Amino acid sequence: MATTGTTIESPRIGQTITFIRTAADTSGAELMIEARMRPGAFMPPHVHLLQEEHFEVLDGTGTFRVAGKKILAGPGEHVDVGAGVAHRFRNASATDVHIRATLRPALRTEDLFERLFRLGATGRVNKLGAPSPWTTAALIREFREEFFYLAGIPIALQRLLAGTRP
Repeated sequence: MATTGTTIESPRIGQTITFIRTAADTSGAELMIEARMRPGAFMPPHVHLLQEEHFEVLDGTGTFRVAGKKILAGPGEHVDVGAGVAHRFRNASATDVHIRATLRPALRTEDLFERLFRLGATGRVNKLGAPSPWTTAALIREFREEFFYLAGIPIALQRLLAGTRP
């Protein structure tokens, strides 16, 4: 379980995150992280079923896509994403981007981050930073509510393929 101040890294996806406020700190209300994304780093289009997400760019310029709309955000700018809304992030710049992200409610997302980053740190992800289909299915089963479901593929189908009820 992550604690405030813990930093984890996934070199394959070019991202480092530090836990600023954890579920334990907020009685489950929110999880706040700060992320550093190297040039070229990205998060694929995905959906959080039950969580809203708020981003604040601290340094650099991030390229977001929220519900199909492209948003360039620089220092001090904010991007809000409602629960169930498809979104993605990309560092298309030549310098690192530093963002603060807050997910509400926290659920067990910090545990999912730790698991994903551990896979990345041990090289058990592909060149896009994704674990094998079998590992992804296991993560969906374990983190059914917290999982970052791929946008564009029905969630019921993703759950069915993972061997869990839609």
